[in-house]
Amino acid sequence: MNFLIYGEDCRHAILSNLLIEAGYVMQAPADLLILSPKESFSAHTDVINKNCLVWGGKATESDVLQKAGCRKIKQRDSFRVRNSVFTAEGALALAISESKTALCESSVFVLGYGYLGKACTRLFTAAGADVTVYTEKPSELLQAVQAGYRADKLTGLSRLDHVILLNTIPCPVLDSLPVFITASPALLIELASIPCTTGEIKGLRIIPAGALPSRFSPESAAKLMFDEIIYQSKKE
Repeated sequence: MNFLIYGEDCRHAILSNLLIEAGYVMQAPADLLILSPKESFSAHTDVINKNCLVWGGKATESDVLQKAGCRKIKQRDSFRVRNSVFTAEGALALAISESKTALCESSVFVLGYGYLGKACTRLFTAAGADVTVYTEKPSELLQAVQAGYRADKLTGLSRLDHVILLNTIPCPVLDSLPVFITASPALLIELASIPCTTGEIKGLRIIPAGALPSRFSPESAAKLMFDEIIYQSKKE
């Protein structure tokens, strides 16, 4: 199978070597196209075969893929769970390096309780942070409470003084909430593909943190991607 990789991502060189060792060939036209999260599929339609499998790329281009006769690889739950753990580890490292306060003395608000929200909640709680989960989904609220965590609806968010926010919801949820910061600064680590705020909140420092496994654990993340791609390719 021919493959091509595009986009800036520390996992790609490792992933490329793994694929070549497995017998894949890096050349066009590609049967497998691997893109970084911000890379556009539309820019590479001239180097792929019809029915090409696509990994990654912009989430907004699903219609373009279908029209081109290609299929985006749908990641299994097992992949998403493991990748969320790697991402949560990166978020933890980032929070420690970017905060002047010890994590065990910090309040952490996790927005969303999906795969990534669960991983962040577990890891930051284990590190000693005072963690609260915020979500509007009743099922996620119930799951968080059943797991022993403090949880509230997003509409319960207001004062963010001296808080570390971890956003995992791909939606500008903060834009419609009366959040404010009166004295102490707050830190937002943006883990979602779509930011949780489109404006500026005075006193809130925002760190875009997409693809953290690429930055903090590229070898483990590349191996995880490789295993998933091999599995999905064999299904075709």
